[in-house]
Amino acid sequence: MDTRVIAALVLSAVSPFCVAKQDCEAIAGDSAGAAEYLYETAEVKTNSRLHFYSAPHEECRLPAHLINGDTVEVLRSQRIAQSKDAPIQTFRYVRYRDAKDLFATGWVTAEGLAPVANPLPVNETCQQWANKAMPGRVRNAPAKDNHYRVQGSGRASFYTMPDEQCRSTSLFLIPGDVVSAQEQSEDDFLEVTYYTADRRIVRGWLKKSQLQPVNSGDRYRDDINPLSTDKATRIATLNLRHDYQCIFYESWNAKKAIEIIVREDHQAALCRGGADPATSPPTAYISIDKTSGEISWPDVAEGFEEE
Repeated sequence: MDTRVIAALVLSAVSPFCVAKQDCEAIAGDSAGAAEYLYETAEVKTNSRLHFYSAPHEECRLPAHLINGDTVEVLRSQRIAQSKDAPIQTFRYVRYRDAKDLFATGWVTAEGLAPVANPLPVNETCQQWANKAMPGRVRNAPAKDNHYRVQGSGRASFYTMPDEQCRSTSLFLIPGDVVSAQEQSEDDFLEVTYYTADRRIVRGWLKKSQLQPVNSGDRYRDDINPLSTDKATRIATLNLRHDYQCIFYESWNAKKAIEIIVREDHQAALCRGGADPATSPPTAYISIDKTSGEISWPDVAEGFEEE
């Protein structure tokens, strides 16, 4: 974050957050897999501060905050009741890129955000193509060195979906522009995010043939959230997207890792078929080390570590 929020990053020795730390650990672990995945850009709209939370719960508020006008990427959503009779509150898991090109990630309350119009709206034709072509497509998590520079002499057009018919006629990059790759694939497209000089955010697809790796990658702050679940939650968010896949996740906070069960989804619109919609059998297990962020896929027979 920039100088507007650095002063807020020192955690007080005595605070409501510290009292509720253990509960926040459990909530963060549960939400790491269970929170809904989505992607949108939003602008902070508040007359005060929009605080980060270590977990989607009002008792998990952190000193670090955003201010009115900041622009963030929304990556997850979680609706939660603070208590048995309390109304449902919505939290968003966001990513904020500061003036030093460092990212801060964490939960914020949804009412402090106003969605920004998508500069690359997907038309009906491209959406229908994606509904048919994207399921089962080979897609990998972002590499550590995920920065690419536009090369060549011509424009690099954005695509709303990785198909020729989905090329934007108005949005493009020029040689020398640098982007952050969000999704690797085996075809000639790369999903990227481009951050403009005036802090706007564009996310779409570019041709790999027009990009050159620059041996650097996105860097994240690890000093605003004291919970051991922080890195694992971020890793789960960036690496376990399940767009156009008929699966969903369940997770919990174990002693050394966030443990996740991958289950079949028979209820989503694109996943309905002959399978019983009332069943959701497990298909795999995932374990994310809370210290290193390393992802492993334990054998079903081995199970997870016990609390």
